[in-house]
Amino acid sequence: YSEYCFINGILLNYKLKLKKHFIFNVINNHNKFYLFIIKNYFRTFFSLILKIIDGVSFGYKASLKLKGKGLRLQLKKLNNILQIYLKLGYSHKIFFKLPSNMWIYIYERRRSLILFSLNYCDLRNILLKIRSYYPVNLYKIRGFYEPTELIKQKKGNLV
Repeated sequence: YSEYCFINGILLNYKLKLKKHFIFNVINNHNKFYLFIIKNYFRTFFSLILKIIDGVSFGYKASLKLKGKGLRLQLKKLNNILQIYLKLGYSHKIFFKLPSNMWIYIYERRRSLILFSLNYCDLRNILLKIRSYYPVNLYKIRGFYEPTELIKQKKGNLV
């Protein structure tokens, strides 16, 4: 069994599917309905609901910077699908497909991007996936990093 929870926000109307007997139970007592959330999922349930409410009301934004000589980002539209073309100095081309519920803005000479989404989990997953293509090198400080991230450069051996 499953029940639905509808959340209406400024940016989007969201339909959340909840599994009965897994997250909550509904008890009918003299024509009064009581909703009981299972104790193990109480905090998880409300944190997810609050994240969804924030997302449909305000949205989430994350930025990512790319540092290094010859490294660039470019937006391409292939078959009506928005893709990011990552020029990272590899011998092959890297195209990254964006989900339909996500928006992107590339600026600063094609080395910085801002991602905007209504779903926080999707936004973080996409951000981590993009970062995994070229993680920051701590010796030369090249690669993807977040602007608020503190990067400590390591000293290399001088031979």
